[in-house]
Amino acid sequence: MTIADRLHGMNNVIGQKLSNTTPPIADFNASDEESWLFEELSRDEAISTLQNQPDGTFLVRPSSTIKGDLVLCVKEGTKVSHYIINVCEEDSKSIYKIGDKTFSNMKDLLNFYKQRLLDTSPLVRIYPKPRVRTKYKFDGKDEEDLPFKKGQILMIIKKVEPLWWLARNSVGDKGMIPANYVEYIRDDI
Repeated sequence: MTIADRLHGMNNVIGQKLSNTTPPIADFNASDEESWLFEELSRDEAISTLQNQPDGTFLVRPSSTIKGDLVLCVKEGTKVSHYIINVCEEDSKSIYKIGDKTFSNMKDLLNFYKQRLLDTSPLVRIYPKPRVRTKYKFDGKDEEDLPFKKGQILMIIKKVEPLWWLARNSVGDKGMIPANYVEYIRDDI
C-alpha cells in the first residue's frame, strides 16, 4: 500500500459516523467556550497536556501559524492530533472550516465530532481547566472583580497577570480574582 493510498483511506474515515459498536459517551458542553478554549497554549504544551489522557480528550487553541485560525487538539491512540480550523468571514459572519466540512459556529463543529470520527476517535471530553479553592473571603473592589467566600471552587479561565486571574464560579459568574487568595486542587476531587 502506498502512502497516497493510506492517506486517501484516512480521509475516508474523517467525519464518518461511528460504527455499530457502542461509542464512548461524550461528556461536554460544546457551548461553553471558556471550558474548551485554551488561549495561551502552544502546540508542544498541547501535546504534553493531552499525551496521557484517554482517547477523545480534546482542547482548542489558537493557531500559532495562521492568525485568527484555531486548532482542535485531540488524543487519538498513541498520538495527539492537531486539526486546523479555518475561521473565515462570509456575509459578515464567521464560519468554521475543518477539512471539507463547514460550520456556522464552534458549538456545531464540536457536536458534529461527538458522533463522528476525526482520525480514530470522536470527541469525548474536554481537558479540564485548572480549578482552585478559595483560601479567604474576597469582596472585590472593582466592577470586574469576582467576589467569593472562603472554600469556594473556581475554574481558572485565563491568567491575565501573575497575581490577577480571570475565573468563573459554579453559577457562571466571571471576574478577576487575586491569585494569592486561592490554591490549586486536583481535578479528581
